[in-house]
Amino acid sequence: MKYLTEESLEKYLNLISSNWIKNQSVPNYENKRLKPDYRNENIKVIVEFNGYSHYCNPKQIIRDYKKTKDFMNLGYKVISIPYFIQMETEVIKQVFYKCGMLPCTLHVEQEYPHGFIDKKCILPAEFCELGIIRFKYEIDKVFSWKLIRDEIILSLRNKIQEFGNINCVLPPSLHYLLD
Repeated sequence: MKYLTEESLEKYLNLISSNWIKNQSVPNYENKRLKPDYRNENIKVIVEFNGYSHYCNPKQIIRDYKKTKDFMNLGYKVISIPYFIQMETEVIKQVFYKCGMLPCTLHVEQEYPHGFIDKKCILPAEFCELGIIRFKYEIDKVFSWKLIRDEIILSLRNKIQEFGNINCVLPPSLHYLLD
């Protein structure tokens, strides 16, 4: 078992829909260097995998916001999947159903828990301020379903127990998650 990666995301996307284009420029997009991770022209959806740098590097986060806005202006729905979320039936339903891409019979077993499980993962205490804002939005709005949120909170509690110090895991602005 391992965390979801940009490469393993493709396996799940192909269960949802076919014809994904990986790491290629978007037609009519002026900046040909900024390529989405996955794009589906048939359903006008872009899927981005957000690894550690999308929470720790302010320049990357600003670039992400601009790119998302630009792609939306070109008519695409943009879906971002953070590294601490795993692909499973409920996530796929909640995130992809809105795009009309979900087959009725799709069932995906969760292969790895949601949250900060891996020994090498970057914890929220290491996020830059923009990364903390992004994480707050995702945990409070995008991936706020009880089961997923509970798994993420449990992983944070376990890390706090492992490190023996809440501030090694969560910055003070995120302590409210444990209430």
